This record gives sequence, C-alpha cells and structure tokens, in this order.
Amino acid sequence: MMRQSYSKIQQIGTFIGSIPSFETKKSFFASKPYILLFMIFSLLGFQSTSFGQSQVEIIKADSLVGQNTPFMQIRKLLGNVALRQGTTLVYCTQAILNETTNVLEAYGKVKIIQADTVTITGDTAYYFGNDRLAKMNGRVKLDDGTIILTTKQMDYNLNSHVAYYNTNGKIVDKKSTLTSREGYYNTVTKLFDFKHNVKVVDKDGSLTADSLRYSTLSKEAFFIAPTTIVNKKDTTYANPGSQYNTITKIANLKGRSTVKTDDYVMTADTMIYDPPTEIGIANGNIVFVSKKDKAILTGEHGRYAKKIGVTRVFGRALLKNVFENDTLFLTADTLVSLDNKETKTRKLYAYKKVQVYKSDLSAKCDSLSYNVSDSTIYFYQKPILWNNKNQSEADSINILLKNNKVHVMNMKGKSFVVSVDTLNNYNQVKGRKIVANFTKDSKVEKVSVDGNGESIYFAIDDKNKLTGMNRVQCSKMNMYFGKSKISKIAFLAKPDGKFMPPKEIKEDDKELDGFRWKIADKPSKESILKKVAYIAPVETKPVPKDSVSQKKSPVKTPAKPLAKKNIKK
Repeated sequence: MMRQSYSKIQQIGTFIGSIPSFETKKSFFASKPYILLFMIFSLLGFQSTSFGQSQVEIIKADSLVGQNTPFMQIRKLLGNVALRQGTTLVYCTQAILNETTNVLEAYGKVKIIQADTVTITGDTAYYFGNDRLAKMNGRVKLDDGTIILTTKQMDYNLNSHVAYYNTNGKIVDKKSTLTSREGYYNTVTKLFDFKHNVKVVDKDGSLTADSLRYSTLSKEAFFIAPTTIVNKKDTTYANPGSQYNTITKIANLKGRSTVKTDDYVMTADTMIYDPPTEIGIANGNIVFVSKKDKAILTGEHGRYAKKIGVTRVFGRALLKNVFENDTLFLTADTLVSLDNKETKTRKLYAYKKVQVYKSDLSAKCDSLSYNVSDSTIYFYQKPILWNNKNQSEADSINILLKNNKVHVMNMKGKSFVVSVDTLNNYNQVKGRKIVANFTKDSKVEKVSVDGNGESIYFAIDDKNKLTGMNRVQCSKMNMYFGKSKISKIAFLAKPDGKFMPPKEIKEDDKELDGFRWKIADKPSKESILKKVAYIAPVETKPVPKDSVSQKKSPVKTPAKPLAKKNIKK
C-alpha cells in the first residue's frame, strides 16, 4: 500500500511539473485551489474505507456520462450496464457509480451474481462497494441453487453471506414452502433464522411458529419458540429445543411437548415421534391418554407403536381408567396396552409390584391382565383383594366387572375368603376353588366352595348378638350373606361340623389354618398416587417467545447440601 501511495504522489508531481513555469503554476493553483486538492485526493484513492477494498469497475454500457465535482467523481451509465467488484458482477439497465465513495445505484432489471453461486435480482439496488453490502428493492429474488427466496426488500452482505428481510419473505425448495415476516439466511451454511408468523407448508402438512431456525441442506427445523406441526394423521405441539425433519417427518421433541392423534394424546419431557411409522419414544413424566377408553397412562418412560397397537409404559407406571362415577387406579413397574384392530379389543398387562384401587376394590399381586372389552381382570401370583369388608386370597383370581362394579370373583388354588361381620368377627372360607357373587353395590351375596372346603362363621341373632360359632369341613358348600352377615349356608356333601356357644369359643378356634388379616397392606388411592408421585426436574428460565437473537438461559443448579457437622439444630 505504501508503494501504491508513493506511485500516486509521483503522478501528482509529474502532472504539476508539466505546467510550463513556476509563475504559471502559481497563478493556476491560486485561482483554482480545489482542483489541486481534488487531484491529490483522487490519485491517492480518497474513500472512507477504500484501503483493502477493491473499486467497483465498469465493464460495459451503451453510453457513459462523467461528472466531476469537488471531491467527487460520478459516472452515469445507460443501457446494458455491467460492473464488477472482484468475483461479484452487477447487471442493470441504468446505473450511477460514485467512484469516490465506491457506491453504486442500480435501476431496472438489477442482477447481482456472487462468485457464480448466489444470484439476486430486483427492480432497484444500492451497492456499497467498500462494505460489500447490497440493498435490493422491488421484486427481489435470491437463488443460491438450494432455495429461492422472494421478498420486497432485502439486504445482502457479501462478506458475511447473510441476507436479511423484514417485509414478508417466501422461501421455496423442492418439497416445501416457508413464509415469514422477517428472516436471516446464510448462503454458505444454508441456515435460515425466521421471525414472526413463520409457516412451513408441504403436501403432507404444515408447521407454524413465531420463530424458527431451518437448514435448507438437511431440511431440519430447529425450534426456538413454541411450534405447532400439523400432519394428515396427527398434530404436534413442540417447545424450544426441539427438532423436526421436514423430509422424514421425524420429530425430536423436548421441553414438555405433546403429540395428538385421532385416538391418543402423548405428552412427555422429551419425545421422538415418527409420523410415517406412527412410532413414539417418550421419556420424563409421560402422559398417554386414550380418548376412546377414557384411560390415562403415566410413567417415566414409554414406547408407542400404533400400527401394531402396542403401548408400553415403565418406571412409576400408572393407569387411570375413568368410569362414569368412579376411577380405577392401577400401578406397576411396567404396563403394556395391546389394541387388536381386527377384533377391536383392548387388553392391558401389568408386571411386578401391581397395586389396584377402585372405590369398591383394592388389590395387590405380582402381575395381572385386564381385558377392557369384557371388563375382566386376571390377577396372578399370590394375589390378595379387598372388597368392602372382605379379603380374598388365592393362587390366581379373576373378577368380572358389571356396570364398572365387581360382579363375580373366581379364585383358584389355595383360595381363602375372609368377611368381617357387624360384630367385627372374621367369617372365613377356604377351599381349592371359590366363586363369590356380589350385589349391585359390591357387597358379597354368595360364596361357593368346590373342593377341600372349610369354614368358620359366627351366628348372630336379630338383635345383633353373638349366639355361637360354626366350624365346618365340607368339600362343597354355598354361603349366602345379607346385611354384612351370613344368612344361610348349604352343604352339598357330607359335612363335618361343630357348633360352639360363645362361652366355649377360644381364640385358637376362631382362625382357620393360613388365616391372616392383611388390611394394613390394602392399597388406597393416596398410597398409590404417593408411590408414583413425580419429582419435578430442576427448572430453567423460560425462553422468550421471540428468541432468535437471545442467548440461552442458564440452568439453575441446586445448591450443594451442607455437611452434617455444619448444620445447627
């Protein structure tokens, strides 16, 4: 640069030396001093930031008019105008080039081509050569070979390769169209940042948001504001931090997002959902709602495959099945729901540490299956059930619900039923197989024993006074109940029994072998909800609705606990 400046100073000296004599030179510059200053500034390249920047050069024009004013050289070009700055070409029908400030005004069919990779067209443009900034106006279009962007006004920085508009823009690629009020586009990284009224539309659906980042290479959308995705079969409500591939339709959702289909609603802290295969993987406080069955599944983790009709929830898993006047609560380590589209039936399976609560029923077992279609629940591996003041145990138990109430209970293998009467005595029945029938209000109406039957029942008179205790062995028997006491008993085989008056009854006589009253283990609604209680994660600061230019909010970390020795009582 020093060599160039020195060369220009030599040119000035040569020019001054060409004036005939000293007196002539003196009178010439004395009468027109600004010409000398203008010559010096022009030859030295006096521009605001010309050092390190190339001059906009004229390639061609049908006509050229030069205009020199103090400190300014202006060229007016008409017809088939072409100019160049480095690898950037500018075409138009008319132009005004200020060679001093290196600023170009272009009019009529303006086209700017940067390194044969980006083409921008418009009606008019201002091109600032020193800053390499183009301000396009009119019917503006940008084409980088990947997308076509159209808008009314646009600024394009050729140094940073970033285009900016705030007059509503439309971006079209091979498979989708995106519109927004404001946007930034980097023609090198192919990343778009959109703001205000953002919408992406393709043949399969649409995406709307207030702000969005989009890659035209990977066709992925990065959510920086709450976003809604509507496809043919489902609707997704996603929060900031989520991603969505507009080609594969796979959504990687974060920040408590929700997916809605015709039959189900899924919500979780994080979720991966693939609409074409209708497979979802959810983690963190998941909520899965079946609209048809009015059932809600919750837990820590979940898997969903609609085409094969399988839903799996594990980790503090809970089913809430809502009936007309009641709700069934069922918790286990793992819950699996199977929907058979051919038979239009639904079954639920629960595994490990199963607990059930309903207003008229509580139960504990290792595993169970629930046939929702015929309202039958099967309990396996040492099940124990409580119904009003009744306790039932067996190797396996199944119950039939009618009008959402317990109607029939079938017990198989080492069956044992205990019923508390009005005097808090424990009526007991045991056998190989027991069938219990219930009234409409879920009270025991009849107990039938088949095989190795044994019973203890207390006789109570009309004045609710104990008159004695019966202890009977009979392979088959039927016991009828009324007003919370045995009203009738029928022995269908040869019974072996003994009646004991109240004074002869000993404590050891009051219990059959294997009797245990386990009311303390009875699940309640409160105990089940406490077991599956969700522990909220550490909160983060909310992301601003318009967050294109915002920094990420720092995550609050919990304070470290004090050492025990430092805690004052």
